[in-house]
Amino acid sequence: MNRAAVLFAASVALANGCNTTTPIVSGRVGASIAVLSSGAVVVVNPDQGSVSFLDPTTLATTQTIVVGGEPHALLELASGLVLVSTFRGGELVAIDPDSASIATRASVCNGPYGLAESPDGSFVAVTCEWDESVVRVDPATLATTTIGTGLNRPRAVIVTSTDVMVADYIGGMVHDFDASGTDHATSLVPTAASARPALTKMSANLASSIVSLGPRVYVAHVLENNTGDTSEAVADDYGTVTNTNPKINPIVTPAGAEPISYAKYDGGSRVYSGPSAMVSFGGHYLLVAHASTANVAVIDTSSGQAVGTYHVGFAPAGIAVDEAHHVAFVDNALDQSVSRITLDKPFDSSAPTYDADLTLVRPLASPYSPAALAGRRFFFDATNPHVTPAGVVVCASCHPNGTDDGLVWFEHTPNITLRRRRSKHLGNAKTPMAPFHWDGQFSTMSALAESTMTNLMGGDGLLVDVSTVQAFIDEIVQPPILPAADPAAVERGSALFSSMGCDACHATPNFTDDQLHAVLVPESSSPDDVFTAAKTPGLRGIFLSAPYFHDGRAPDLDTVLHSAMGEASLLTDAQRSDVIAFLRSL
Repeated sequence: MNRAAVLFAASVALANGCNTTTPIVSGRVGASIAVLSSGAVVVVNPDQGSVSFLDPTTLATTQTIVVGGEPHALLELASGLVLVSTFRGGELVAIDPDSASIATRASVCNGPYGLAESPDGSFVAVTCEWDESVVRVDPATLATTTIGTGLNRPRAVIVTSTDVMVADYIGGMVHDFDASGTDHATSLVPTAASARPALTKMSANLASSIVSLGPRVYVAHVLENNTGDTSEAVADDYGTVTNTNPKINPIVTPAGAEPISYAKYDGGSRVYSGPSAMVSFGGHYLLVAHASTANVAVIDTSSGQAVGTYHVGFAPAGIAVDEAHHVAFVDNALDQSVSRITLDKPFDSSAPTYDADLTLVRPLASPYSPAALAGRRFFFDATNPHVTPAGVVVCASCHPNGTDDGLVWFEHTPNITLRRRRSKHLGNAKTPMAPFHWDGQFSTMSALAESTMTNLMGGDGLLVDVSTVQAFIDEIVQPPILPAADPAAVERGSALFSSMGCDACHATPNFTDDQLHAVLVPESSSPDDVFTAAKTPGLRGIFLSAPYFHDGRAPDLDTVLHSAMGEASLLTDAQRSDVIAFLRSL
């Protein structure tokens, strides 16, 4: 048994009826919303690059502080300062809530996201999505040291008394770093066939939160049936299931044990889509927020069932619990509201539904147009049966917030011929980059959205306005940017890129000519899905979009260059390294 399995043995022991396990001691975990020791509520405003302090009774805004850089997580330190990670700013910002001012700030890494304090308050662990690493930060000086690298776009993190644990947002792995920095990783993919809630092999993905509760560590994520072959039965679509085995399943997994599958797509009170945040309360309950169904599930870990549902605002992204007052506060990120819910309701296996006691929208000016905001709402909304009848799948299921899920999807419905498609980051789908899709099938984004809705998601499209999706992509969705580690290598790689003629097709500013080219070599891995021509993909943010090509045949950029057309396949190792440095800088 490896170290991670030993750490999680408490979960297995409890499942087997042994109740002698010791609770896991962990520090505080950051989220997009928090209840401070003073009782005040504080929440991030990613669109505005700010943080708001709220009155816990009225939810009225008392102070807003600009931090910049798209903040997504905050954490009250033992010192009383509030630490904020700015995702696109690459910084940690420490706020003094007493003076409502910034105490200090420092650059820490590329794409900082998750925050977790050690139980003794001696350090904070920060996940760095774009660096694919986790770092240790001194809370007094904000100086950083690396804990581990080689992760897959990590977000969720927790620090126990002995270890730092990180759940990859992409790929379904939980990394357990011991005091020496050794990574003992385990997969969130279930091992028992009975736990697989769909037809074939499952992928664990989009891990949003990791928390400790008693002797267990739990991870909120999804299980997805994205694979398949020609012998698999053709699905009517991926959205019109009724309490059976949907392609996408919200899951809570006690890491190292079998998952809790708590959703039921039967039109009742247990329809959940897009798990986005999780906290514990009451000794054996978990609250799990769902961005696409605007609700929070109450899961009783002793029975492994959903025992209650709260209706909240749109696209909840964070939850904070005030145990002393039996309330929780929910950050509804995309309508910029906060909901307060009471935690003294009668919960049972029927999963009764409750409305939030109070939901208040913050008076914040949006930097985006009404059309872009409407397009984003469409992208996330699983509550409209004309878009997705059972609430299983939405655009954001495969393109979370317009990015990508890292998967190659096997698609086969009555209206879609069998194909394998790597989900694209939609930062490379701006208006000037039409036509869209790998084969340039759609001349407009509206046509693509309508086809996806009706042929893949099961919607009928009645009274659904898809025209706003392009505005969402144009204004809000931005590819990641990784500062060059070696500017000289980037410059050499850029010169090679041009001298080999790569820029003839991958032309600036978006590194595509938006044309179709017959350049793909058929692969035995997908003989039933061969293009005659493919649209030149844009290269912005390519460093974070492995695997590559339409069917994911290339695991990394080195493989791409080895298999590329023209002179790229003749590069020396040193030249190839320089071109990769250039590509990673785009």
